[in-house]
Amino acid sequence: MLQTISRLTAPIVAAFTIFAFTPALAAAQTADQAESFVQREAQEVIDALQAYRDGELDEATLRENFRERVDILADVPRITQFVLGRYRRGADEADLEEFSAVFREFAINVYERELGNYAGQTLEVTGSITRAPGDYIVESVVRANGAGEDVPVNWRVMAGDSGMRVVDAEVLGVWLAQTQREQITGIIGNAGGDISAATRALRERTN
Repeated sequence: MLQTISRLTAPIVAAFTIFAFTPALAAAQTADQAESFVQREAQEVIDALQAYRDGELDEATLRENFRERVDILADVPRITQFVLGRYRRGADEADLEEFSAVFREFAINVYERELGNYAGQTLEVTGSITRAPGDYIVESVVRANGAGEDVPVNWRVMAGDSGMRVVDAEVLGVWLAQTQREQITGIIGNAGGDISAATRALRERTN
């Protein structure tokens, strides 16, 4: 299962967007809460993948567990909106629904692959930067525990109606949401604005 990943890109999350949120809700969330959120939820995903590798979880259980964890860590609907860019405006509803379903599987597979690289390792949050109320960059390091080099990973976390969610991630200096958006919109643009072209490309890379 860990091999069924897109050749299109290798981000932790395929991509995310930034939507407006109420000032009251944003004010209710703090940088400390954002740090705790990343520390808890990202490590949970890493631990689940290690349990699978250790034979403590079968594949079916891992898939169910992983989808639940991804829904808590990231806002996939926002991701979908962002990667479509300007092409989501005025798009056919059926095309949008089909893209959303395929993109969700693609995004989950990407998470699985990237976080699977850190299975057995420890994520340590080292600090955060407040960009605006409810908008944070959480800094972390994935500790290799003597099995290689530590990897810095930064997470953009925003407050929304459902609480904290990761909306982008930076690995080795690359903000992955923007990279994914450029690739997806490039495919659509080359197809004359046809969203189904991106749907087909993602489906091929997910199967």
